[in-house]
Amino acid sequence: MIIDKEKFEQIEKLILKDINLIKLGFQHLEYMQDCNRGVFYRETEDKYDAINYGFGYNLHNLDPITVCKEDIASYVSFKSVEKILDAILPNSRTYGSFGDSLEFILYCEDTLANVMKPAINSPNELTHEKVFENGQMVLSNITEAVSNMNAYIQKHHLTFFDNFLTIQDLNDKILEKYDWTNWSKYFFKEPFFKAIIIMKLCNNNKRYDEFTKMYKTRIYNAIQNGRNDLLTYYENLIKVIEYLESGKYKEVAI
Repeated sequence: MIIDKEKFEQIEKLILKDINLIKLGFQHLEYMQDCNRGVFYRETEDKYDAINYGFGYNLHNLDPITVCKEDIASYVSFKSVEKILDAILPNSRTYGSFGDSLEFILYCEDTLANVMKPAINSPNELTHEKVFENGQMVLSNITEAVSNMNAYIQKHHLTFFDNFLTIQDLNDKILEKYDWTNWSKYFFKEPFFKAIIIMKLCNNNKRYDEFTKMYKTRIYNAIQNGRNDLLTYYENLIKVIEYLESGKYKEVAI
């Protein structure tokens, strides 16, 4: 009988044999059942392209185990943006080597979530390939699953990475394209602080001045009207603006 850990190791080994990401220079961090995630990532001087995946299974006996291409998630992490934010508001983040998938997910911050991946509105839109069933690997289904993953990644994830190669792309294709009220749909964690940092890095001075003036006034007025829960947020906003205007960010940016 195949023990639980061996099931996932064997499935992952077969997936790695034919997944195109390895040929494209992505590194792999093995699947961890504790968080039901494995990671592929590609690193450049100032950017991580990251793809994570998981498996579907019954918690009772791990049979069957399925692969769903729509469950693949991706994001880009721009080191300069994350390092500047961490210099202002430290959060124990690091950009060194990663020992496992969980460390990568925890410490490699998501700057921009994949905005090009199709939205799933119903469970009926998901595909579930049974790669382990009745105590055995289903090799034909694994081959089919990897083929589907390759096609899906090529269409929806690699295209996303290619569309956001630089921080300037974030400025031009998100901040300049969409109203500020929609930015939080794209940027993960402290979206408006990240937007301010991106505008400063891209010398988008007009947009930066207009937004920071409006946003600072908006938060301040909300506090005056009883939103005391925003006090810490407002203090952090001021810290971000003062840090950027001091020019210290240039020492941190890559």
